[in-house]
Amino acid sequence: MLGNPTIFSLAIVEKEKERYYREDVSKRLEIFNSSRLREIYLELGDGLSILLYFSQPSIYYEQNRGIMYIECYPDDLMKEFEKISLDSSMKELEEVLVGIDGFFTGFIVDKSRIIFFRDHVGAIPCNYRISDGSFMAASFKKIMNGGVGLPPGRILVWDKGSLKIHRWFRWKQLDGDRVQELKNRLVDVFSRYLPEYFSLSFSGGIDSTIIAFVGSLLNRSFECVTVGTENSIDFQWAEEAASILGLRLRKVKVSMDLVKNVVEVVSRYLVNPTSMDKCIASVYYLVATNSIDDFIVSGQGADELFGGYYKYIKLRREKNLKYVHGVMMSDLLRLHETNIERDYLIMTVAGRRLIQPFLAKQIFEIALSTPVELKIDLEDDVRKIMLRKVGEMLGIPKELIMKPKKALQYSSGIQKLVSSMIKKPSYI
Repeated sequence: MLGNPTIFSLAIVEKEKERYYREDVSKRLEIFNSSRLREIYLELGDGLSILLYFSQPSIYYEQNRGIMYIECYPDDLMKEFEKISLDSSMKELEEVLVGIDGFFTGFIVDKSRIIFFRDHVGAIPCNYRISDGSFMAASFKKIMNGGVGLPPGRILVWDKGSLKIHRWFRWKQLDGDRVQELKNRLVDVFSRYLPEYFSLSFSGGIDSTIIAFVGSLLNRSFECVTVGTENSIDFQWAEEAASILGLRLRKVKVSMDLVKNVVEVVSRYLVNPTSMDKCIASVYYLVATNSIDDFIVSGQGADELFGGYYKYIKLRREKNLKYVHGVMMSDLLRLHETNIERDYLIMTVAGRRLIQPFLAKQIFEIALSTPVELKIDLEDDVRKIMLRKVGEMLGIPKELIMKPKKALQYSSGIQKLVSSMIKKPSYI
């Protein structure tokens, strides 16, 4: 499995605009250590040129008439993507994508068209912008002056100035014993997605505990990394879970000065970040920079998939199940905008590769097939019911299964420090 994070910046521009684009993108790429990026230049004809900057992806193929670039994981996907070529039709491309269970972003550029494609959830960032006859795309919005994310499960085609976006992903409705099915799928997914060696962003909550437990059953070698203030809930729960399960635990204790420095770093890369963005990005940055492994595994996405946020309980008391289902679906379909790019970006900045196994297609589909009432229990105020039942089936001790975890930014104590910083006149 390839461990180095990758980024790209692509532009199809008129020749007279090349110099401006080179200067602009070079300036934006400086913060991403642009010295390690390759630069590719190709003429397309009709006065257009391709300018591409990138670090080594999973698959890269170049001819004088075009380029194919694909970033994907797990690595077994590379065999599937070998079925695609510069000459592949839309039908052939879609047939390959439908049969893939994994994370990917890719594009094909030739003299007549540009095709971008993205996985079912948008696990690997991809943004684009069209302006004055030019087409631009990049891993992160920070690299471009504006831009929007390519929606997950979509194929984008830009052909002679005409833009079309086609949906390739349609999830399958599942019936039967969803808890048993989820348990089987989690073990199957983790066996493919968890690297041989990795660091786990660990809080002692149900999400990261399931990853740690199954990772141990699979004989993976990993270290749990927990970030928090000295008396934070995350420290207490992580220590208890690590002791019970026999896990290696690294605690990263934060102070006001450390958080201030980290917030300043992550804010240089984030676009219009909220206070919550800064908090979560800071935790991930500290996990990454205190890790000895190239791969960082996270349980992010489980809250949206299985009803982990308290607001779902609150809304269920105030509204009906249909309304809560709509909010959950909206949160899930916007993950690529709200969470994924932020988290992936910060890991890339820190030189690490982020893996979020709960977002795998097998798990994604079963979550979409599960009614709200099987995810949250209004009477007992319990969230993520399915995951807790799966934990019980796996044999995780009950005292670790039923803990009512708070959101990362609160349970780590980071939110309180950032809020204090913002209130100070010296903090800009």
